[in-house]
Amino acid sequence: MAKSDNIPSLALLARQYGTINNDQYKHLVALYALKKKEKKAQGWEQLLLSQKLATRYQLSLLKLIREYYVIRRQGEVFGKIAVQKGFASESDIQKALEFQKQEFKKTRLKKLMGDILVDTGVISSEQKVQIIKEQTFTDTPVKQPKAPNVGRTQENQPEESVSDENGQSIELSPYEKEFLRVKALDEEFSASVVEKGLANESDVAQAKEIQESAFQKENRIKILGDIMVSLSLITLEQKDIILAEQGREDETTQVPVDAKDLLEIATSDDELAAWVSFDEKNRSQVTLPAMKSKLEDAGIVSGIYPDAMIQTHIDAQFTRFPIARKDNSQMLGKARGLTSQLDSDLTARGEKRKGEPLIQQQPQWQTVSCENIYGRKTTRQSPYDFTLRCGSGTRLSKDKVSIIAAKTGVPAVSVERFVYVHPIINVLEDADQRYGAIEAFANLTVSGIITGAYPVTAGHVNAREIRGGDIEAIGNVVSNVGITDAVIRCQGDLHARYLHNCVVECFGNVFIKNEVFDSVIRCSGRVDSPNCRIISSRIYGKKGVTLAGAGSAKTASCTVVAGTDHHVISLEEGIREQKRRITQRLTDLKSELDASREEVKLTFQKMIEIKIFHDRAKKKRDKLGLEFNKKKDTYPKDKLRQLAKLISDFEKRMETSVTKLKALNKQKKEHDRNVLRLESKIKAVTPKLNREILTLDQTLFAYLEWARDEAGESKIVFKNKAFEGTTLGGVFSSVTLNEDVENFTAKEIAKNNGTYEISFS
Repeated sequence: MAKSDNIPSLALLARQYGTINNDQYKHLVALYALKKKEKKAQGWEQLLLSQKLATRYQLSLLKLIREYYVIRRQGEVFGKIAVQKGFASESDIQKALEFQKQEFKKTRLKKLMGDILVDTGVISSEQKVQIIKEQTFTDTPVKQPKAPNVGRTQENQPEESVSDENGQSIELSPYEKEFLRVKALDEEFSASVVEKGLANESDVAQAKEIQESAFQKENRIKILGDIMVSLSLITLEQKDIILAEQGREDETTQVPVDAKDLLEIATSDDELAAWVSFDEKNRSQVTLPAMKSKLEDAGIVSGIYPDAMIQTHIDAQFTRFPIARKDNSQMLGKARGLTSQLDSDLTARGEKRKGEPLIQQQPQWQTVSCENIYGRKTTRQSPYDFTLRCGSGTRLSKDKVSIIAAKTGVPAVSVERFVYVHPIINVLEDADQRYGAIEAFANLTVSGIITGAYPVTAGHVNAREIRGGDIEAIGNVVSNVGITDAVIRCQGDLHARYLHNCVVECFGNVFIKNEVFDSVIRCSGRVDSPNCRIISSRIYGKKGVTLAGAGSAKTASCTVVAGTDHHVISLEEGIREQKRRITQRLTDLKSELDASREEVKLTFQKMIEIKIFHDRAKKKRDKLGLEFNKKKDTYPKDKLRQLAKLISDFEKRMETSVTKLKALNKQKKEHDRNVLRLESKIKAVTPKLNREILTLDQTLFAYLEWARDEAGESKIVFKNKAFEGTTLGGVFSSVTLNEDVENFTAKEIAKNNGTYEISFS
């Protein structure tokens, strides 16, 4: 009887089944030995995942295959004991092992040797129990060279349990288990195809990639045979013959759970914008292809946001976000005769004088024909605030057709489409802003240090150093020395020698000369800092990232991502929070109104109950009074006294009821007044809050439209060393370095099967 004493490790199985090649296997073994030598031993599963050599689905499949080896090994031990005791012959054991193999291939059920022999009548249940006891007493751990600690599978282990190398259960959905079952059977199918000379290993590998991609992206289970037929690698008859040999004649590609059915598309009344939403529980099944397919089904063909922006929304775990918008602001501006005088009639310092016009347009509304998200022509009116809005230092003219400078300063238009005028202010010493800003939205030049955490709004900011600042700038932020413990939000570029413990959100480019420590940078431009080293920081640059190095041997790992819209999505999160606070104010008022109405209802109910009690007491008193008057001459005095006391008690109850009714009526009137007050307040505040939400929506769409026009590049350049553990990412993929790498370029590229990977050069 053949014995499988050695249970192959996950790495060996990965090589055997084509998940990794020989070079990758050698690299993995060397890395495992190195980690073990450094006393940082990792399991094969962790290594395969960290090196991006296998997906979760592939690893789950490999674990199930490995489980078969463990079961077979235990079955052989069980059979050996059965033969030694004379309970069964070697022929019986061989037949049982073959049956066990076929059952595992077909159904993934771990049919145990003892159960098979009992079911076939070879041994009795008592004999099975006797063998299991001896096996448990004498069995030794299975030999597993080059593998971390692996738990043994006993003959009496529950069938539903599937464990990994660390003894942890593998949680798989029924659909995932079915996919892994099909994958396991398809390994035998692919081997048969190659053995018969119908296709080569390269063809099989291509079909397997398509199979796995279909499941990951579309949640669709395709059998390998159908894929190879669709690729014209084999014929339908050849596929059917091989499936028949496997006993899979009736097996075909399964109908998927369509991810797009989990999505909902909502459009605006003017059909110029669309939002996608889905339930939180379905987040893991939502993909970019599913969203694009849903848009196609809905007939939305125009104004769809770029793939990178949609994918970044998905990665940010939003369950509702804008997915398409048709921006016709420029067309409407032309129809309104919008003209700009921002660059004309400036002073020597580039300023506009107070009272001079900045933007002008025709006084009447215009109706123009434009295209909606369905690609159909529609009409649109051009209100004043649809294109440009008044910001700090500006005001509307009395006739509402011009934006005028409200003060002397440098004019500018922000990304949010606000028109500003920035006064020029020079400070010849330190600027302590702990108790307030110097002037809102000024072009600020400070010869010393800007200190204090009071929020500062500005045009351009130029300072020798910034410490503990909270700065929002419409233009550039420049620090000749560095920036420490600050939050910087700017729409221009950022220049500094160093950043320490900072958060930067920048629409322009970021130029850091020396170093970035414990900071987060999100920018829609390029992080262009070829001499800068980052430590314990996260960098997101839409147009690419160039750095000197990242990380160190003793600090937390760094993250560098290029090509994504993390900056704009971060701003969107802020807008969402502002909208939540606004709607919460209205929700609180409505909750207070509901509570007051409930108090009115409860008070009135109490009044009804007391009135009923009062009327009953009055009726009883009147009845007793009549009886007293009729019998006062014939009743004994003691009974008359009792009757009089009862009448007095009922009169007291009536008086108490009247007192309570008066108090409750007073309370009810107070609640009624409170209801009227809240209704009036809600009626008055609702339009204001709706305008605030509309303004935030306009700002959000201005951000998204600006980002749409800015092309990203998933390219990361390191001039010197990036330390082990550094994570490099693009829009659709990421990789973590498992060793120190010097002087390289990482770029996200598309593969033939539609997936993406980080390529190094």
